[in-house]
Amino acid sequence: MLTLVNNTNSNDEIKPEAHGLYRLSVKPSTQLAVESKPVFGANITFHSSVLQHASFIATPDNIIGWIDHGGLSYFSVHQNTHQEGNVPLSIELPSQFLKVDNGILRVTSPTRIYLIAKNPMEIHKHGLCFFSPV
Repeated sequence: MLTLVNNTNSNDEIKPEAHGLYRLSVKPSTQLAVESKPVFGANITFHSSVLQHASFIATPDNIIGWIDHGGLSYFSVHQNTHQEGNVPLSIELPSQFLKVDNGILRVTSPTRIYLIAKNPMEIHKHGLCFFSPV
C-alpha cells in the first residue's frame, strides 16, 4: 500500500508503508462449528454469515463468532508476507487483532479479511483467512 507523506509541505513524495498480511489459523484439537448462534460443545462457532463472503471488511462491532472459556488460546496468527515452504516468518499474538467480550469474537480494529476456508475441515487444514488491519 502506498501512502502520501508530507515532510516539507509538499505533497509529491510517495513512500511505501508496511501493512502486514497475516494468516489466522486454529489449533488442531479445536472443535469448530459454523452457525448463526453459539453451538454447545464447540470451542469456536464462526458466524455463518461471515463465511458467506470471499472478502470483506470487519469492524469491531461485527460478530465474527463465539468462543468458549478457552478464549483466544485456540488461535494462532502468523505474518504471511513471504515464506519458504510452510514455515511462517513470525508469530503474532491473536490479542493484537482479535478480542473476546462475554464469549463474542470480534476484531480489535477495522480489518480486511480474505477467507481461505469455509468449513471446519478446511479451516483446520488451511487456516480460516488472511487478513490485514485497515
